[in-house]
This record gives sequence, structure tokens and C-alpha cells, in this order.
Amino acid sequence: MTIRRRQLIVLLRRPLPSSAVGAGDLVHPPPPPPPSRLTLSNHLLRYLETCPPDPTSFNQIHAQIVAAGMFLDTFAASRLLKFLTHRLDPPDLPRATKLFSQIHHPDLFSYNLLLQAFCRSLFPLRSFIFYRDLLRRGLRPNGYTLCFLLGCCSAAATLREGRQVHGHFAKMGLLRRCLYAATALVQFYGDSGDPDIARKMFDEMNSRSEISWGSWSWHTLKGAEMTKLGIQPCNSTIVFILCACAKLGELFLGKMVHGFLTVRGLELNITLGTSLVGMYAKCGVIAAADEVFSAMPAKSVGSWNCMIHGLAVNGGGGAAILLFEEMQRLNIPPDGATFLGILTACRHSGDVSGGSEFFSQMIEEHRILPSLKHYGCMVDLYGRAGNVGEALAVVRSMPMEPDAAIWGALLSSCRAAGDWSLGEVVAARLVKILPREASGYLFLSEVFASSMRWDAAAEVRKAMAEMGTRKAAAGWSSMVL
Repeated sequence: MTIRRRQLIVLLRRPLPSSAVGAGDLVHPPPPPPPSRLTLSNHLLRYLETCPPDPTSFNQIHAQIVAAGMFLDTFAASRLLKFLTHRLDPPDLPRATKLFSQIHHPDLFSYNLLLQAFCRSLFPLRSFIFYRDLLRRGLRPNGYTLCFLLGCCSAAATLREGRQVHGHFAKMGLLRRCLYAATALVQFYGDSGDPDIARKMFDEMNSRSEISWGSWSWHTLKGAEMTKLGIQPCNSTIVFILCACAKLGELFLGKMVHGFLTVRGLELNITLGTSLVGMYAKCGVIAAADEVFSAMPAKSVGSWNCMIHGLAVNGGGGAAILLFEEMQRLNIPPDGATFLGILTACRHSGDVSGGSEFFSQMIEEHRILPSLKHYGCMVDLYGRAGNVGEALAVVRSMPMEPDAAIWGALLSSCRAAGDWSLGEVVAARLVKILPREASGYLFLSEVFASSMRWDAAAEVRKAMAEMGTRKAAAGWSSMVL
């Protein structure tokens, strides 16, 4: 027997260490370790979002969360509370309030869930019990808290409590910062039959969303109910409704207002007629706008401007110019808004010579100083025609500093004409004015990449990322027919 063979036999006779894997272990692997309490709770809470909305499912998940010892966790309790108040129909408020009372440190999210549930209950004013508890714990309410409290006041038809909530949140300075809170006040006072205060709240808003406009227009359109009581809405209210319809694209509601004016036999004065023309034009129904415009017994310069601009943006550039010529035959002096509509018509129809002529006529004959919008129209007009040199000449002739819209129009002209050298300068200006807009960065990156300057393109992308700039998502618009 050789020495190598003896060594092999000795090695095989040695006992295996305890950590070695045997054949039995390969056939029957050891069971995995049990999941932690946190992992189990997360799985249960995720299932709570998708399980059937019935009490049986809730009871099963609730029992397992209690067994896992995670019931006292604020996050887990708030998700259970959300199931009881929002997924169940109708909400189980008695059980929700009992569950809420067992949370040692409820957060603002849990309070808001409960306040929102009380808005749809038979006892909405009980929400103030929990709101006082919220303040006692030192939590600071937000705009959603105000929305839900005002919703409870509307449900209980109590104007006094709503005014108290309004005053309380005004002292905290929340109304100036939160659009939701200001919109909720418009909604509340509109529901409470106090349109004057609702209008005041709407006028004091720093900014307005479509929800804000929709809330106001909805409550003012309830003027049909006012007529049943013999109360006629005034002209200013109707004009405001038409402006809201135009902004929201609410053609159906605008037609309702027009029908109301016709049925009541109200005179189509300059203000009402111009508002109707603007509403139809912004909703794209240019034939109806023209019909109203023709039926107006008297027209102001604003009426002509509204119709000219409506034609210009709806593919009627030639008709807009003809209307302007008729305006001149009637010796109606145009203003800056008139020429803005005419230049818009030339821009959309590609009439470069006509646009240049009207721009000169505005300055030389009518002594009207061009604004940024007039210059922007001319830059875009030349740029769309591929005449980058003329567009640049307009920018250089401006007595004021060009804004981002003008630099953006010139940048689009450079891209269309392939003028990379000028585009690089314009894009740098645009990045300086709007450091968080993506268009300038993307054009610079495109310029550097086309000239094989990869390091410079990478630096632009890096600067774009550091500023938190992103490409704008595709937008959408709508009109209610």
C-alpha cells in the first residue's frame, strides 16, 4: 500500500464536522427562520389595501396584527382606521372611534381620517371633540383638517361653527399658504347660502386652481334656484360665471347661462355680450361667438378685440384681419390688445409680410408702444418662417430685457433652422433665467453632442440633475361638451 493511499484512507475515516452538509440535509433542507414582527405586519397591511371591503376580512387581519404585537404601532393602527372609515361602506364609526382611542400617540393622518369620516355621518359636529383633542396633544392642523371640519359644518348646516373654524385657521396663517383651505372656504360659504362672503374668499385667493374655479362657478350657477325665490342674479355675477366657464372649458354650463339670459329677456349689453363671445371663443365654438357678436347692439373696443383674438386662435386668421379692416372703416381706434390679436392671427397663418406691416402700423400710425407679448409674437412669427436673423433683430431692438417666453421662441427658431451656434448662446440665456426648466439644458446637451463634445454634454446633464430639473411630462387639456 502506497503512502498516498494510506493518507486517503485516514482522511476518509475522520468524522465530519458538525457544520458539514449531509445528504439528508440536501433532501430535507432546514426550515427558513420565522419572519420578524415588522415583516409580518407589513405583509398584513399591504393585504389590507387589496382585500375585500367587508368586516370579516378586517377581523382576520386585525387579529393577526394584535397577535404579532404590532397593534400599538401608530402606522399599523392608522391603516386599520383607514379601512374602517374609507373602505367599508357605510363606515363603521363606532368601531373606528374605539380603535382610535386605543392609539397611544395618534398622528395628524389618523385625526384627519376620523374627521373626514364624520363629514358623511349622522353626527358631523362630533368631529370637534377630536379636533380639540388634536390641539390638546400639540399637533398642528393642515389644510386637509380645515377642509374636513368645514365639510362637517356644511353637513350640519351650522354657519356659526364654520365661521369660528375660519377665524381659527386665519389666525394660524394657513389660508395664505394653502390653496385647499381657501377653496374649502369658498365651498363652505357657497353651501351655506352666503355668496357675498364666498366671492370675497375667492377674490382674496393668491392663486386659483381648476377646483377653485369649479367650486365658485358651481355655486354661482345655482342662481337658477335663486330665481325660484324671485331673486335675480346681477350682471356682475353672470359675467363672473361666464369667465369661470371660459377658463374651465365648461361649454354646457356656458350655454345654460346664455339660455337663462335669453329666457329672461335680459338685454345683451356690452359687458354680457363680450363675456359670451369670450366664453364661446375659448371653448372653440367660433360660429356661436360670431353670432353673439353680430347680435350685440353696441360694441366696445374690448368686444372687437375678443372676437379678433377668438378668430386668430381658432384657425380664422384671414377672418380676423377682415374684422380688423371693418373696425378701421368704422373709425374705431384699436389698442395694444387689438394688434396683439392681429399679430397672433398672422403668426398662426404664417403671414410674415402682413405681420411685419401690422407691427409697423401699430408703432408708426397709432403710436402704440409694443409690449413683451407683441415682441414675442414677432419673434415666433419670423422663427416659424425659418428667418432666424429677423427674429434675432427683433430681440436686439427691444427696449426692455427679453423674458423667458421670447428666449424660448428664439430657441425654437434656432432648432428648426439648425443654427447651433446661435442656439447655444440663446440656450445659455434661457438656463440663466429659468434654471429649473429643462428646455435650455436639453438644447445645450444636443448642441454639444452633435459637435462630439461629449464631456461638455455630460456636464450639462450633471448640472441639470443637480438643479433637480426634469423633462416636462406630456400635458393634456379638456373641454366639457
